[in-house]
Amino acid sequence: MKIRATALGAMALLLAHSAPAADNAGEMKTLKASEWTVPEVGIEMKRVPAGSFTMGSPEGEIGRRADEVRHEVTISRPFYVAAYECRQREFYKLMMPADYDHASWKYQRGPLHEGAAWTYRRKADRGPVDGADAAVNIPRTDLNPMECVSWDRAVEFCRKLTEREKAAGRLPEGYVYRLPTEAEWEYACRAGSKGAFCFEGDYTQASALGEYMSIRGGGYATFATAATPGKRKPNAWGLYDMHGNVFEWCMDWYGPYDIKARKDPAGPDEGRERIARGGGVGVFRDNLDKVVHPFFRSAARYSFPPGTSHQINLGFRVVLAPELDPIRKGAFATENN
Repeated sequence: MKIRATALGAMALLLAHSAPAADNAGEMKTLKASEWTVPEVGIEMKRVPAGSFTMGSPEGEIGRRADEVRHEVTISRPFYVAAYECRQREFYKLMMPADYDHASWKYQRGPLHEGAAWTYRRKADRGPVDGADAAVNIPRTDLNPMECVSWDRAVEFCRKLTEREKAAGRLPEGYVYRLPTEAEWEYACRAGSKGAFCFEGDYTQASALGEYMSIRGGGYATFATAATPGKRKPNAWGLYDMHGNVFEWCMDWYGPYDIKARKDPAGPDEGRERIARGGGVGVFRDNLDKVVHPFFRSAARYSFPPGTSHQINLGFRVVLAPELDPIRKGAFATENN
């Protein structure tokens, strides 16, 4: 069958093929779109299929800890995961009113390096906070990951995003934007892999892992957005920086695993610290190139008090996933334990 097209028709066809994923709202709402970009906010989401996997790590895995007991987990419904950790540009669009009280952000490690969220925040009467230009020289850009953010603020971001998209009629039935559960995070990180990381490589050499993960740098650390051309590679499901760059908050309270086979687990009902996954820059010293820090691995677990807001390598990644019951999700409460 022959198709004849004018130059105008050819251009229309080209535009249709290059249309942003935000145009896939209908397919996204039925969980069929392979990707989805949240309009205006710009968060790029990748579809992750339902499936089962072995959560935790085998005895003998490099850096393994006792709280990583292996057990079978089923993720019963597909969901969408942000391709990148939440970036400053996305965070500020929803969370920073014109009269925002910048002084309310507390920190204990300053001055921070170029590119940190703290240095990107502006005073009303002058430029970046003092000391920003004296730190590590990487570009200051709002595409760098949002850090120095508490669990409560990350959850608030997800709540505002849910309210916005619900009002626009762009949510699948029963789905919300939220932080991932610990099980969802590890399932998405592994992307079908079974080793210590989501990719194959020489796990004993930190320098050999840089194609996929940002783990170290001069001064305090070197974050950089993976979205910058020529930066790191994604995992098999198109997700960047699942290892390194910044730790990522999860919904779960920290606690021992229930080692029975589970479907859609969401962690303990209560606790003192919230899970963070993926590891973060700044945990190496320059003379430890031959030691892979245990917190970078797919199964590695870490935790912080939910009110932690000064940690320069702690951020988050959003998912569009089934809504959790109020007990499990913490009802968006503010904890300061």
